[in-house]
Amino acid sequence: MNYKFKTRPYAHQLKALEMSWNKEVYAYFMEMGTGKSKVLLDNISMLYDRGKINGALIVAPKGVYKNWYDSEIPHFNYECRGSIY
Repeated sequence: MNYKFKTRPYAHQLKALEMSWNKEVYAYFMEMGTGKSKVLLDNISMLYDRGKINGALIVAPKGVYKNWYDSEIPHFNYECRGSIY
């Protein structure tokens, strides 16, 4: 796995990403507060870099969308374009 992170992951996040980045299907069964969102965004970036995807749809409860937009997206390697509904 060769990838330049915008924000360096913690060891447990890197381990999760190493186990999942090249899988067609994978689930992150991680505890709350362990950085699942960061791992997911890094995985999305890696798939995008390799031409495997051209976008992503994030579905979340209304109470957390602002946190995603304000706190998670800034760690993303790409400019986030899209709409929030």
